[in-house]
Amino acid sequence: MATTDFAQNSIICSKGEQLRHLLIITKGTVEAAFSGHVFKYEQGDMIGLESLSSGEHSLTYTATSDISLFTLPYDDISTLEALFREKEDIANVLVNSACRQAAMFLQHYAALKHEADKSYEIVKKVHPLYEKLCNLYAVTAKKLPLLDTVVAPSDTDPMETWVCDYYQGIKELEPAVQKAFFANPGISLGFIQRGADDMFRTLDACRNYLKYLEGISKIMLSSTGHDLFAIIAELHYASVSIRGADEAVNTIMSPLAAQLSHMTFIDPAFFKQRLSSYQATLTENRGGRVPSAAGTASATGEKVNLADSLSVIMAYSGYPAEQANKFIRLVQEFIKVPDRSSSDDSVHRMRRELTNMFNEVYKKVFMNSLADPALPTIIKMFLNFGYMDAALAGFENADYLYSIADSVSGDPERGIYTAQEWLTAIYTGKKEPCRNEFDQDYPAYVAELKQQKRFDAKEEARLLADNELKLLFEIDNIFPVVNKLTFGRITTFCPILSDSNIQRGLENSLVTPDAIREAFAEIKTVDYSAFFRETSYSNPEIGINRETVNVEIMPEVILMPNVGVRGIMWQDIEGRKRTTPSRMFAPLFLLVDLKPLLVRLTGEFRWEMCKRIQGSRWQDITEASLTSEYCDYLQFYRSNRDLSSELKVQVKAELTRARNNYKNVFVSNYSDWIMHEANGSPRLNRYARRLMMMYCTFAKDIRDGLAQNPQYAEPLKRFNFKHQQREHYLSRVIQKLQQTNVAVPQELLDEMEFIKM
Repeated sequence: MATTDFAQNSIICSKGEQLRHLLIITKGTVEAAFSGHVFKYEQGDMIGLESLSSGEHSLTYTATSDISLFTLPYDDISTLEALFREKEDIANVLVNSACRQAAMFLQHYAALKHEADKSYEIVKKVHPLYEKLCNLYAVTAKKLPLLDTVVAPSDTDPMETWVCDYYQGIKELEPAVQKAFFANPGISLGFIQRGADDMFRTLDACRNYLKYLEGISKIMLSSTGHDLFAIIAELHYASVSIRGADEAVNTIMSPLAAQLSHMTFIDPAFFKQRLSSYQATLTENRGGRVPSAAGTASATGEKVNLADSLSVIMAYSGYPAEQANKFIRLVQEFIKVPDRSSSDDSVHRMRRELTNMFNEVYKKVFMNSLADPALPTIIKMFLNFGYMDAALAGFENADYLYSIADSVSGDPERGIYTAQEWLTAIYTGKKEPCRNEFDQDYPAYVAELKQQKRFDAKEEARLLADNELKLLFEIDNIFPVVNKLTFGRITTFCPILSDSNIQRGLENSLVTPDAIREAFAEIKTVDYSAFFRETSYSNPEIGINRETVNVEIMPEVILMPNVGVRGIMWQDIEGRKRTTPSRMFAPLFLLVDLKPLLVRLTGEFRWEMCKRIQGSRWQDITEASLTSEYCDYLQFYRSNRDLSSELKVQVKAELTRARNNYKNVFVSNYSDWIMHEANGSPRLNRYARRLMMMYCTFAKDIRDGLAQNPQYAEPLKRFNFKHQQREHYLSRVIQKLQQTNVAVPQELLDEMEFIKM
């Protein structure tokens, strides 16, 4: 054995590093950090005993003083066996070290287990009591979606209950008894090896508990402000004037606050700030209370925290008092209208006036919300749902919306946005505004104003960089139009959420990011190339001047604040760059099935993207493309010899239904292609099927399944021939690069994978 010295603060070995030496401390102290916790080692301890089980260090060890270590090159467990037989005393030293380390790890494990069990117990006890008190005091209970995923921590704990007692018992043996028992090298070696396994399992269990605590901590107290602490605090604020409620709510808040005060993943400063804010607000509310005997829900069912929603929204907007009062009166009149979808002139005028004022209020509320770090739930309901009044929305519907308002969100990282998230992304400069209804984007809009001599070039540059003006462009030009279109019933449109438009339960019609992703995934299992686009790749340094490759760009989906029936494929790209996402709009609450709607939007996207690529020649049959061939097929179907007289009648009927709009015929055919033809249920004629197979080809597994079907044999043969040519060409390009020892660019490898789909 050799002796190695390390200076204070030196790293002795790092987590993940291979175990190459046995290291025993002969002088000084060492620490190992483990997710914020520190394990301390002293003279006689072997560093990294637990790594005997895995072959690599689980912790990073740092010298906390100048230290000396006995070091011995380590190959496998036989190295330790030879050491024990050569030096009998070393076995007892390492047995003692193993006991100390096992006890140290198990003590930390027990602390984490206790914290996890206690947190689970509090959450499972407190939340049902919260819901019970909400019901008792006529307050709408808020939902915490992650709460349903919480399971008891012990359900995934692999550690046996006797392990702690086992090592603690050996540690407490009389030194002479312990030394005599472990005098046999085989017993010592077996104990050390078993101890290493148990220590490794203990650390692994600690990691699992830490992961569990991290998750449950976010439910109990989160930086988003939507957590168990927040919803109980809101209940307390709303019910403090009710006799007995103050004490009742405090009985569930107290144990929660006590647990939060010392949890591993709770920042003490953040908790202190939240607790102080809660106590200050509560003290203020207590100061002005007039105790009542029961809750203050109205006879109709309106909850305390939904009362007077309309006035809350109008006050938040800062709308001029005279206009605000007029708007409130209009809403109250609208509530009394027996048929809010009536075509009667007076009702139509009322809807139109409400729509115009709603859009102005929405703009004011959203602009004010940008500077509000703690947005009231009622305001979130307004911005994301179009909610303004409980009586108009229906009390049960309003109750449900209030319960989900703080948790409903899109998935901006994957291109799915609520209306509030989308407008915020524009304001922060993360996204550019959409084109307006005249297909004019923001730079073109500014350029037009400049041409009208409204400002000079310097002012134009300022306007192009002003995110607030971009936001106003979106709110004024796109939001009102798209909100109406996604509602779907344009003649009866009113943007304020009304129960007259809710034809099925809001919970069942809510469109979630998961549902959108799942629907797109199902579409791609049929039309694998739906969202791939051709782009150019060049790398002159390796001899590639220009190569066409396909890249997948998934669309962005913006969920509008209404209960609607229609989706809109608004634009195929952003600006002029073809590798930017398309933009689709849909209602947040959808009254029809989501997948067929997204299939239609995908068909529209394919048509518009082809037009974009082909430019002015999108109808030119001399340049084969999806649009040119489909237009030729529909324009000259009467003289098409591949169509029988019966099929020609069918094509004519399709054109009539589509009002001679070729794009609409294609989209209808595309829907049949994805929803039916992919399952072997023919809906298209022979000619349309050939075009679909050429330009909207099925994924490989579907192609293989249809290969023997005579209705698909010919178009599949054409596709396979073209595909094999492309694969052969690309293989030669890659092979040439490999022969010259040039690394094949990832773009070419991705293209080869695309071809094999």
